[in-house]
Amino acid sequence: MDIGKSFGFVFEDEKWIEKVLIGGLVGLIPLIGSFLVIGYVVQLIRNVRNGDSHPLPEWTEWGELLADGFKLFIVFFVWALPLIVLFMLAFIPAAMAGDASSGDASSIAGLFATCFGCIAFLYAIVLSLASPAILIKFAETKEIGSGFNISEILGFTKSHIGEIILVVIVSWLVGLLASIVGTILCLIGLLFTGFWSNLVISHMMAQIGLNDTSTPDLLQPAPSVEELSAPSEDTLE
Repeated sequence: MDIGKSFGFVFEDEKWIEKVLIGGLVGLIPLIGSFLVIGYVVQLIRNVRNGDSHPLPEWTEWGELLADGFKLFIVFFVWALPLIVLFMLAFIPAAMAGDASSGDASSIAGLFATCFGCIAFLYAIVLSLASPAILIKFAETKEIGSGFNISEILGFTKSHIGEIILVVIVSWLVGLLASIVGTILCLIGLLFTGFWSNLVISHMMAQIGLNDTSTPDLLQPAPSVEELSAPSEDTLE
């Protein structure tokens, strides 16, 4: 994985200023802007995994970007539902523990709150580690079902856990860096440094398992009829 490439690929594009400015401004649009940015990230990941020398997408095909962003939002929302439920189950007993007059009831409620809180924490870690695989698998087909192919997602995560942990750690640092720089630029810069950080993180995620021979290119052409019908060397022998 070339982390340095992820930090610098944006500036290698001749139109990077225009694309980043558009991305930052699009992010200001309530709700729809978020879907458009997510769809843009999906196209970026496809371009990186296809080996494009300048993978930063053009701001075209707005309808497709919007549809892809909405579908990926649905995928992650469904994945996050158990986490939301677990946090609610942890919060309700905690509130009951505070209002309970009986010591035993308070202890039991506190125990339930702790248990659900721990489970929620563990699920959050699992989801964080599985997120790159979910994103990559969705980007391969742009189909919602690909984001729920649990066997492929867990298998990919297990096979590339080292790269994924590295990306998660660096992503936190990139987000911190973008926040600091954006704040220095009188807060307005957060619009654009935040968008840039999303591009860097997405580029790193797209590199996970990219050199794995078992991971085909998204647009790898199918073998021709002649190739399929040609006899192998073993057959000739």
